[in-house]
This record gives sequence, C-alpha cells and structure tokens, in this order.
Amino acid sequence: MNLTDRTSEKLAKGSYYLILESITNVVIGAVLWIVMAKIIDPASLGQVMVAIAFATSVIGFAGYGVRVTISKYIAEYNARNMPSTADSIMKLGIKLALIVSGAAAVCVALLSNHIATIAYNDPSLSALLAIAVVAYLPSQTIVIALMGVFQGHQRMEYSLITFLIYELSRLAIAVTLVLYGFSSFGIIIAFSASSIIAAIVCRVYLIPKIVPKTKSDKEERLRSVGHIIKFSGMNYFAVGMRTLSAQMGVIILGTQDFELAAFFGLSVMIANVVGGVSTAVSRAVLPTASEEWARGNRAKFKNVFNKTVRISLLLSGFSFIVFMIEPSHVLRLLSDSYLEASSALRILVVSAIINAIGTIIISMLNAANRATIVAKIGFLSSASTIALTFLLVPAIGIDGAAIAILVGSLASLILSVIILKTKEKLTVSVKSVVKPSISMLVGLLTGYFLYALWDNFILALSLAVMLYAGFSMLYRVITQNELKALLTIVLRTMRA
Repeated sequence: MNLTDRTSEKLAKGSYYLILESITNVVIGAVLWIVMAKIIDPASLGQVMVAIAFATSVIGFAGYGVRVTISKYIAEYNARNMPSTADSIMKLGIKLALIVSGAAAVCVALLSNHIATIAYNDPSLSALLAIAVVAYLPSQTIVIALMGVFQGHQRMEYSLITFLIYELSRLAIAVTLVLYGFSSFGIIIAFSASSIIAAIVCRVYLIPKIVPKTKSDKEERLRSVGHIIKFSGMNYFAVGMRTLSAQMGVIILGTQDFELAAFFGLSVMIANVVGGVSTAVSRAVLPTASEEWARGNRAKFKNVFNKTVRISLLLSGFSFIVFMIEPSHVLRLLSDSYLEASSALRILVVSAIINAIGTIIISMLNAANRATIVAKIGFLSSASTIALTFLLVPAIGIDGAAIAILVGSLASLILSVIILKTKEKLTVSVKSVVKPSISMLVGLLTGYFLYALWDNFILALSLAVMLYAGFSMLYRVITQNELKALLTIVLRTMRA
C-alpha cells in the first residue's frame, strides 16, 4: 500500500499531531510531577494522586467513552456527506457527557467523607476528593468530548493546541499555588482551572472554526439517536472499566501508604511514555478506519490496521529501550526514595507494549461497529486487573499492582485478536509484530550488555538506540519509501 494515498496521508497527518499531543502530555506532565515530587513530600503527593485517580476513574465512564463515539460518528457521517447529522451527534455527545459527569460528581462529592474516613482513615482527604470531582471532573469531561470533535473532523492539530493550553496552564498554576503555600490543594485547583481554561478556548474559538453551520435534519437525527446512544453506552462502560483498572493500583495502594501510591502513580506515568505513541495513533486510526468502513473499503481497512501496528510499535521501541535497560536512572530524577518502584516500572513498560497493540485493535473493532464486543473485552480484562489488584497488592505491594495491569493488558490483547479474526476475518500480520519486536530485543540486549560491560548508562543507551534504529531499517521494519513518505507528510503538515 502506497503511503502517499489519501487514506494514509490522513492517518499519518492525524498521527503526527496526536503523537505530538501525547509527547506534550507526557513531557509537560512529567515536568509537573517531577517538580511536585521535589517540593512536596511523597505522602502529600500520594494523597493528590489518589484524589485524581478517583476523578480520572469517573471521567473514564463519563468522558472517554463519549470521545470515541463522537470521533467515530462525525467521521462516518462526514464520509456520507451528512454534516447536519454529524453536528447533532456533537451536541448530543457533549450533553450526554455533561449529564453523566455531573451526576457522578455529585455522588462522589457526597460520599467523599465516607471514602476518606473508612477506606483511607484520613479525613483530610475528603476535601481533596470533593474539589477534584466537583471542579475537575465536569470541565475535563467537556475537554475530552471536544477532542472527539476535532478527531472526527480530522483536525488533530486543534487537539494538540488544546492539550498545550491545558498542560502549560496546569503547570504554571500548580507551581504558583504550591509555592504560595496551597500544597496539595494547589495541585487539585490547577487541574480544575486548566481544564476550565482549555474548555472555554475550545468551545468559543476552535470549534466554530471547523464545525460548519448546518440546518438540523430532525428525521435523520431521530433515526440515528438510538443507535448512537447504544454505542455510547457500550463505550462508556468499556472505556470506563479500562480507566478504573488503570487507576485501581493507586487507589488500593493509597489505603496502605500514600507514599506507595505516589511511587506507583509516577511509575505508571513514566511507562505511559512507551504506549503513548500507539495510543495516539489508535485515536487517529478510529476516524480514518470509520470512513473506510462506511465506504465499504475493507482492503484499505485491513492495510491501515497492519501498517499502524508495525509503525507504532517501531516508534514505541525507542522509549521501551530507555526504560528497560535500567529504570532506576529514570526514577532517580525524582528522588532516591522513588527507586522502590524500579521493578514495578519494568513490568509496567512491558505491559505498555502489550497494551499498545491492544488499543489499536480496539479502535479497529469500534470502527467496525463492534461496540458491544469491545465492552465485553473491556469488562473481562479490566475485571481481571481489578481482582488481581485487590489480591496481589496486600501480598506483594507495588509490584502486585504492576503485575495486575500486565495480566489485564495481556487478556485484552488475546481477546481482541480472537474477536478480530472470528468476527471481521482480519488477522494481525506476523511481520507487523515480529519485525519491530525483534528489533527492540536486539537494541535492548545490546544496551544490557554494554551497560554491564562499561557501567556507563548514557553511552550504553545511546549505542543501543542507534543500533535499534539502524537494525530496524536493515530489517525493513519500515522501508525507505515509507520513511520518505512519512517525512514528506510531516514536513507538509508543519508548513501548513
């Protein structure tokens, strides 16, 4: 498949912006937490992470699911030349997200005192929880829903702009408030205020630039509402369960020790660097694949899938090697106390690679209107993660939470591959997985050997990464023509 065709160019352009968004999110987010880790004690930081974990878990049910719905159906109805229906979907999705998030915020706020005193034996956590859900939850839900609008209209650059506004304002507000003595509350307020700022900019300035003014098609809207609500419900459930399972480690570890919650939360954040590229690409895949599915073009649908798996794994390999050779060097940037999470970080990095493939398959299944099956996969894999977290954390602590995520990611991948093959008659190309995996293994083993030989992390890492890049080209993980085409698209996008 030629990378210069229209479908591939859309995917490459969208992926470019969403990868930049992911990098922005990870880098600026990492700077925020590194700064906070240096000026706030681990126990206080753990309290903040527990409060954010509760809010994020609720957002998983209230916001992330509706982003998938909005992105898919706006792209699909635009492909069918039905802009009025696409506009109705945007409005319906945002209203639905606000209703669910608002109701959830009220419920959690009312229960915050009970959660803080019974589960954590710390009444001071109550106020943090209440502020997090009442202020941060609804505003962040709107931001996430609007991300779906940008992705559905194939305007990923606006998604990048929104996250830049959110991340930079969050960093500036958090540092300012903490230095002025607001401590944990300053971080929570920063999360909430930056979400409100980003939501206002999106709705007032960015959305009018891409959403055309159309007359409402009531008849078509009514015919599609039932199907859309069903799809939303399935995705609310599936994405919500996955989000909850990802946050469960922080929530459970916090009941033992807030410092452990901080160690694990920061390890998850670091590991997300590895899967961040593939997660970004999977979001670009959904509207592109939905358009091809709506047009009945299964050949392009299949080619988009296998190419996406191969190239996203190739890109993820660089950060995989960095964190796997010696994670203690990364954690030491925070402080020596965080070295306790070294083994957990290695487990989470492996999990991130497994999850990277799974997220792409899930996007393809959503594009193929398999929301019900996606929900079942999400429930089974997330339930296994949650159950194992409850079981393993009391026994082996932070490593137990990491193992639970690894098992859940593996279960999700296996189930997704089976469903893709049985329901859609699509299989993951062996070359798409094996080639980048072998290249990563070559780079990693080289890094291990050189680090053991010279005891120089920077030199060993540099040579390992260079060998990985060179071997990937020789092994044709990505061809010269594909690389040239991708660079051409990126340069064209940067000049646009």
